[in-house]
Amino acid sequence: MRLTNNLSCAEMAVLNVQSDRVNVRVAAEAADNLKRFATYFDLESGTARSVYITQQSVWAALKSKA
Repeated sequence: MRLTNNLSCAEMAVLNVQSDRVNVRVAAEAADNLKRFATYFDLESGTARSVYITQQSVWAALKSKA
């Protein structure tokens, strides 16, 4: 387990343990389309996968947390 798991993006940026590219990518994803439930991306490969807000995706997420 890495010690940075419980730190916010801002805290990791201050400690210089998170690439600035991550914050830029997350900001771009958030601004691009607010219809997404979640977006997973890999900076090294440049791939991304989004889960859009649907009743099914929200129920699946809630069930997985129960």
